[in-house]
Amino acid sequence: MADAGFRYVVRQPPEQALAGARAANYGRLDVSTARRHGYSEPSQANDPIRKFVSNDPNRPYLASLSKSRQQAYPVALFGHDDTRITIDLPDGENVTTNRDGCTSDARRLLYGPDLVTWLRNQFVASNLNLEVFRRVTSDTAYLKALKDWRACMRIHHRAFETPEAARQAAARSRGGNTAGSTPAAAEIAIAVADAECQRVSQLVDVAERLDGRHRIGVSADRAAEINAYHLARAEAARRAPELLHNR
Repeated sequence: MADAGFRYVVRQPPEQALAGARAANYGRLDVSTARRHGYSEPSQANDPIRKFVSNDPNRPYLASLSKSRQQAYPVALFGHDDTRITIDLPDGENVTTNRDGCTSDARRLLYGPDLVTWLRNQFVASNLNLEVFRRVTSDTAYLKALKDWRACMRIHHRAFETPEAARQAAARSRGGNTAGSTPAAAEIAIAVADAECQRVSQLVDVAERLDGRHRIGVSADRAAEINAYHLARAEAARRAPELLHNR
């Protein structure tokens, strides 16, 4: 970025952001918390990941640039869209990236010239929770508990297909209020019903039990990508001091 005439601060993400192998969050909620805070966690303001994102020193720097330089900045960092490549993932989906730009150049320096293979392995290894979550939420045991949750929510006059739909409806009830503000009465009502129905249906208990089982399966299915990812990172860590010394 310096060669392109820009300043860029490289930061180490908090450990929570790198812990892709930990159990996914299935939205566990207790009634007492729901009555006080709705869906907002009391400690959200001190969340390390939230702080990391909101305190990015590169954002005010970018805002200080002229309009033309603001437009040039992401091109220098991420490359031109007309150099975009598509990376096919094991689940049939795909992600895209650009071949040029400082980010891709740094990846090639650290991990080798095969950008597609590196990014595929990185995405698979860093998103194990997403694949585990998909398998859990399509498991027949989970679907049975979800059916019970829906029935319970209807008793509370809340017709939602999924807990995520309930959370989205609660978020809309806040209007323009930011996270951490006092939740609206509508959010409290939805959250309390959700918490009570989690207890009745044991939806989150079922999900967390299934998570352990499916995590083993996903780890076995993606072992090649995970191992290649960790090997590449170890090799990059070994080579990084030399690369920095030669800059």
